[in-house]
Amino acid sequence: MPPYGWIARLGDWWQARADGRAGLPSLAPGRPSGTPTLEEYHQDFLARVHRERLRLDLEVSPMHQSRAALAMRIPETEQALDRVRARLDAIPVLLDDDQLAVRRGGETDTPDDVVAARRAREHEAIRRPLVDEAARLHAQLTQMRVEYARLGSTIRACELVGATRVRRLHAQIMRRVSAYERHLVRRHPAGDRIGPALSAQHPVVPGWVTAAEMGDPGDPGTGPTTTVPGAASAPPAGAPHASTTPTTGPTTPAVRDLGAPTPQE
Repeated sequence: MPPYGWIARLGDWWQARADGRAGLPSLAPGRPSGTPTLEEYHQDFLARVHRERLRLDLEVSPMHQSRAALAMRIPETEQALDRVRARLDAIPVLLDDDQLAVRRGGETDTPDDVVAARRAREHEAIRRPLVDEAARLHAQLTQMRVEYARLGSTIRACELVGATRVRRLHAQIMRRVSAYERHLVRRHPAGDRIGPALSAQHPVVPGWVTAAEMGDPGDPGTGPTTTVPGAASAPPAGAPHASTTPTTGPTTPAVRDLGAPTPQE
């Protein structure tokens, strides 16, 4: 922001006295109620605010796009994980004694412990790829959720910085307005009655600044969604899970027996 030095201050004082001697703003019906100088301040403030908003949009637009892509990928990954875990639920972790005692061709005289070990290895060869796939999807889902939350926090931080810059611009322009009006009312013939006409031309902070300042600290701002998909309804690790997705959002995959060796190993 350019500094409000003595040269600019003296210029505002001189313009205020000139407008006051000219009777601006006029309280007569049908005449303009404001002053060209206040309108110039207002338009200058709007131009700076639009420039700040454009800078902010260019900065956060790539993050919004990445976050929107993650918002689509996270539910898809959760559904894929639910399908894998549903298949895991259909396969028992351990075979019972009858299944371990099943003999194949050529195993008539094979000892029982060898037959049981073979059946256990065959069962594990079926189950192990599903366990590995569930572990991979779980790690991928966790990474996407972390990235989703990080982008949301970064977007909110950028918006707060932009809001602070606009607040500083507003404070500076109001310093000029105050200096101008202080000398205007001293020279105006109706200085005690022109207050409403002057306040109508004061610059106003845009709504997006207030929204950025009053937003929830956990709210990532103006992104496509405000919460990490599926994070709110996550069950505790090791809890039983359902193969269907609840209406409030997909569930966080549990980490039970993902990659853990079974007793048969």
